[in-house]
Formats: sequence, C-alpha cells, structure tokens
Amino acid sequence: MENVILFGALGIMVVFMFMNNKKRKKAAEDLQTSIKVGSFVMLTSGIYGTVAGFEDEKVVLQTAPGSKLLVNKLAIRQVEAAKPAVAKAEATKPVVAKKTVVAAANKPAAKKPVAAKKPAAKKPAAKKTSK
Repeated sequence: MENVILFGALGIMVVFMFMNNKKRKKAAEDLQTSIKVGSFVMLTSGIYGTVAGFEDEKVVLQTAPGSKLLVNKLAIRQVEAAKPAVAKAEATKPVVAKKTVVAAANKPAAKKPVAAKKPAAKKPAAKKTSK
C-alpha cells in the first residue's frame, strides 16, 4: 500500500514538471514572436535598447543614438511596453552645470584652538620605612 502512494506522488510530480516545462516553452516562443523593429527590449545582461533590425537569428539593437549592438535573439529577456519617457526627456534636454552660491551664514564657524591638556596628577610619594 505504501508503494502505491509513493508511485502515485511521483507520477503527479512528473506530470506537473512536464506541464510547467510546456508553459515555459510557450512563453519563450511568444516572446520571440513579439519582437519587432522599434520594440524597446531588455537583454538578459540588463542592457536596454530599441530593435533596429534583424539578421537571421541575430538582432541589431540600438542602445544609444549611433551605437548599435548585434546580439543573439535568445538574449532578449523581455519586451517593454514603451520606451520610458524619463530617458527620452533627459536625452533631449541639454545638461547645464548649475552654480551654487553659499551664503556667509551657511559657512561653518571657525574652530576654537584646542587648549593644552593638563598634566596628570602625580602619585603621592611612597613612605619611607626605617630599618
């Protein structure tokens, strides 16, 4: 009786493993078919970019204006819904260095000179004993 329960549990685990593997393969296949020119994608290494074109099983990825990478199609981890607006706004806005004005009130006060330490108290002299 014990063996029947063990074999039944083992059989259920095997079925769940096959079902999970099938789901994973389908998700990977759907991801590969959803990649189109202009899609904003993330690679397994964490690099973001826009798909500029295809060459067989490779993808030409534009990471910055004028910078292109040729990567394997399987290296694409996810397809983003849209390119983030924050990165687009920062790229178009020129960077200007800001000058900071420090008021005199914000400056730290001058340090006071450190007073010399007093010498340690002397120990009382040992009593002399007469012999």
